[in-house]
Amino acid sequence: MQTADAAGVQPAVTGHSFQVESYNSCLQCHPYPELLANFVQGSVSVQLQQLKSELDLWATTKAPAALRQKYGALAWEYTTAGDFSPGAAGPNSTEQAQIPDNIKKARFNLYLVLNDGSYGVHNGPFISELLDSADEWVQTELNQ
Repeated sequence: MQTADAAGVQPAVTGHSFQVESYNSCLQCHPYPELLANFVQGSVSVQLQQLKSELDLWATTKAPAALRQKYGALAWEYTTAGDFSPGAAGPNSTEQAQIPDNIKKARFNLYLVLNDGSYGVHNGPFISELLDSADEWVQTELNQ
């Protein structure tokens, strides 16, 4: 996903959720949908935590010095930090310009997947693509 959030605005969650509430329709294609869903959700949860750890590593080792000193591990976050950093504040709207686009895109994908609510059950391949892209973007920044 190529959408960057230059202003530091976290994607809004409104109206619709993809949270799994019933497995009845899944039975047409999957003999044990609840087991499959649990496996996929567990895997996506691990990927989300790993990506968050990589963003924290970037923040504490590669972020611009002013952001590192002021925000520490939150240097990658939105101005109003999301669910991975509850109650905290990230770089303000002016400071957001110091965050590389790759980090902004990675955090957008991180929160897009987290706020989806299904943890990959409804569209696993797409969720995997989002997280893989985010990982590549963060790795690019870590390797600079």
